[in-house]
Amino acid sequence: MKINSTITLILFCFICTNANAQNDTTILFKPTMNEMLNIKPQQNKEVSIASNVISDVDKQPSSVTVITAQQLKLSAARTLSEALMLFVPGYFAVEDQDDIISGFRGLAPDNNSKVLFLINGQNLNTEFFWGPPDALLNSPNMDYIESVEIIRGPGSVVLGQGALLGVINIITKDGSKEDTGSVQMNAGLGMNNFYNASMDIRLNVKGIKTYTHITGIDYNGQTLRNEGWAALQGNQGFSGGKVADMGHRLRRTENFSFINNIQYKKLTFNLIQTSQKRDLYNFYRDREVLKQNLLAVNVAYATNINDKISNTTTASAIRDDYFLSSLTGTNMGGTSEVRYGLKTIFMFNDIFKGNKLAVGAEIRSFQMGKKNTDGNNFIANKIGTFAPQTANQELTMGYQQNINLVSVFAENFYSLSDKIDIFGAIRFDRHPFWGDNFSPRLGFIYSPTKKVLFRLSYQSGFRGAVGLHYSGGYRNDGFLRADNYGKVGQANIPNERNINSITPERINNIELATRIKFTNELVLNGTFFYNNIQNIIDVGVIYQDPAVFPMVNIGTDVAGDWNGYWYFKNTLGTFSQIGTELALAYTIPKYSIQLTQAVVQVQSATKEQKDLAISSNSMYLAAEDNTNKTLHAKAFPEMVTRLNILANPIGKLNVALNMMYYSDWYSPIGTKAKGGIFANVGVGYNFTNNIEFNISVKNVGNNTNLYPMNSNAGGPDVSPGTPGWESRTFWGTLRVKI
Repeated sequence: MKINSTITLILFCFICTNANAQNDTTILFKPTMNEMLNIKPQQNKEVSIASNVISDVDKQPSSVTVITAQQLKLSAARTLSEALMLFVPGYFAVEDQDDIISGFRGLAPDNNSKVLFLINGQNLNTEFFWGPPDALLNSPNMDYIESVEIIRGPGSVVLGQGALLGVINIITKDGSKEDTGSVQMNAGLGMNNFYNASMDIRLNVKGIKTYTHITGIDYNGQTLRNEGWAALQGNQGFSGGKVADMGHRLRRTENFSFINNIQYKKLTFNLIQTSQKRDLYNFYRDREVLKQNLLAVNVAYATNINDKISNTTTASAIRDDYFLSSLTGTNMGGTSEVRYGLKTIFMFNDIFKGNKLAVGAEIRSFQMGKKNTDGNNFIANKIGTFAPQTANQELTMGYQQNINLVSVFAENFYSLSDKIDIFGAIRFDRHPFWGDNFSPRLGFIYSPTKKVLFRLSYQSGFRGAVGLHYSGGYRNDGFLRADNYGKVGQANIPNERNINSITPERINNIELATRIKFTNELVLNGTFFYNNIQNIIDVGVIYQDPAVFPMVNIGTDVAGDWNGYWYFKNTLGTFSQIGTELALAYTIPKYSIQLTQAVVQVQSATKEQKDLAISSNSMYLAAEDNTNKTLHAKAFPEMVTRLNILANPIGKLNVALNMMYYSDWYSPIGTKAKGGIFANVGVGYNFTNNIEFNISVKNVGNNTNLYPMNSNAGGPDVSPGTPGWESRTFWGTLRVKI
């Protein structure tokens, strides 16, 4: 990968030399003032993610943040998830033993399956286990993105299962802005052997508009510091020692992406092919490198039936391959999932004055337990303990299972007057295993003046158990599938009995939001929210001391080599949260400043949830010092203040400062860990109308406090955090358009 990148850079420099000699009077990189100063994306923006009927950002029934391409370019964020953390109130990426969790509003589960990820409205979540594609969410490639829309809070009434905690939707660039065509090339170099080369091609010929993006990125990452989790957690792999001794590199990544969009009249075609390999630098077994190959195709057709009725129908097909390996290159397994989707929406505009109605249906099919392109469907923990020839039979990662999910939905928005709008929606989802689910929404918007707006809304989000729960797998790793829950008692394991079946986890959400436009330059947006969380899906463990009770089979499942089983379960009881998200934006010519603050607190919890927190067994909560004191969000800073400044001090120079202060936070065992200040600086300079150079400086203050880390399988963390912050680093990117 590095060799290919170096060759690409040499060729690119040659192209740049020739391109600079061309006379092109089109301004290509200096953004318009509206684009440059759109640090508050809610102004003059449409949103597609939160509603089927309303795109006006001021009329959205949910809390939505929009991040622009210009903000991403100058963010100095290493990955998309890091960029969201810099700009989105209520979002924080939390580390885990083998993942980076997208946390929303104080809730960070043990994997990402409770967050929904889309590109151009296409659902890309895997059903088997992981949720959003790691190759996109944790990708260093953001050059193909026009904007990112984020629902802060549940979005199931529009998008269904998985939109429990929040929703992320990437809008890709397209060819609609081109008169004929253009080619843009980017090349980047940075510390720790960072290489980046990409090319964008846009065409608009005879009504056919296309956008093609190709990129290759190679980053060797930073040495994982011998601190916190990395210094204390033992390595269970073949080499022994601690996690810090295993040779992991922080943020080490290889990424290749190909993205293509074609638009012709009312027909749209989207193709995404991406491959990414990165270190799971917190992991303590030999399957410590994750690679994902994702191929997704989506076709959409929109038609106007008459002047008041329209229809949009989309179809998608996705192949999702996962590969696991050790740092030494030993194949430790992998699996594959194939997904198909069909969705149709009918829009009825002004059937009677002031009313907008949408009704639709969706079918999604998941085919799990397939072999990846290496011919593997197994998972192994330690080098030298399995036979590669029989691993697919003895260590099966996922058994073949097809799941078909059927949904119908309706949404209505009615303007009673120029000051009052009311809205409501409902979605019905039917799953072959967890059954039926209804997701409602109800609320109103009141605008007493053109400068003041209020929204009051109720909506819910849900997530059933992941597909692994029903298909089974992780053979010899100790996973217990749903089919064998009723056979635990028959196994005569001391102090164990049959396990109850799982129902979907649910959040009931109430929001009171306001927008106050003090002047054309100064705008305040605020949201107060209340969440009640119930039927929390967590992980349970059946374990016995092997010297006392060698574990037996439970039905068709085999105990793990650690003499136990792990399984999914609903925890008893409920808890509630309250929080606020405030954003004050000040925009004048050449300068834009946005200051945001997000606060979340645990308001109340039932005895069952308190007991889980005190014993360090809660999915979301931590009890201070493991006592019956105040409950806190687990591994999630409860107060985060962000400052985003975008400036154009002189005509050719653009500068951005993105700063985040996060409060002290509580580890899974209730100990307080230190917060910190994190800041990035991005600088862009336009040498000509065709050539721009960007410098990104990450973590300018060199914050190296231990990073928030969630609990891990088998028990609570052994330390309050992991050395997950990259130390101060920088890279530069040259951009040329011809």
